[in-house]
Amino acid sequence: MISTYGGVLSAIKKALQELVKEYQGVGKSLWDLVEGQERNTAQLERIGAIMEWRWGSEGENKKEESRGEEGGSKDGLGESQEEGTLLSASY
Repeated sequence: MISTYGGVLSAIKKALQELVKEYQGVGKSLWDLVEGQERNTAQLERIGAIMEWRWGSEGENKKEESRGEEGGSKDGLGESQEEGTLLSASY
């Protein structure tokens, strides 16, 4: 009878060891997923920062271009007015 209990206990011990190994494997898989998610999040943050920087730079360039166009149109009017004055003076 004792040998029967010994055999049962041995089988239970073996099953528990297998469950622990499987649990550790699942734990490692979950940890790998967490680490992968952290890497993905960090990469997305870098991409977001780059996009904000580029959009910010493009916005500044567009502001400068629009300022340049406004300034150019004023200068252009001034030049044509001067040319008109010079032409009328030459007649």
